[in-house]
Amino acid sequence: MIWALLALVGVPIWLVLGALGGTILSRRRFKAQPGVFVLLFREHGDDDWPRIVSYGRYVHGVLLVNSGLALVRTTVHVVDRLDPFELHSPDGKLDDPRGWTITLDDGRQYDIALATVDADRFAR
Repeated sequence: MIWALLALVGVPIWLVLGALGGTILSRRRFKAQPGVFVLLFREHGDDDWPRIVSYGRYVHGVLLVNSGLALVRTTVHVVDRLDPFELHSPDGKLDDPRGWTITLDDGRQYDIALATVDADRFAR
C-alpha cells in the first residue's frame, strides 16, 4: 500500500530503498562504537518505561542519549548525581537490568535502566 502511494507521488523505489539502507548502516555503525550501551530513559516518577530502547554513552559526567530510527536525535545531560534504585524488570527489554536515578546539574531527574554489565561501567 505505501509503495503504491509513493509510486503515485513519484518517489522512485530505489530512492526509498537507498534511504532505508543508509539508515540501517548508520544504526549499525553507531552501535558498534566503543562505549555505546542500550538504555531505557524516562522522567523520574513515570510509571511506564518507553517501548523503544535508546542508546547512550557516558563520558566524563555527561550522558549522551541517542534515539530515533537513525539514532540521530541526541540529547546531552550533565549528570550531577547517580542514585541506584530497585528496578522491576522493564518488559524484558534488557538482560539483568539495573536502575539508576540521575540528577542533572539543573536539578531535573530521570530514571534509566541498563543491563548490569553496562551499569557497572556507567557508575565508574
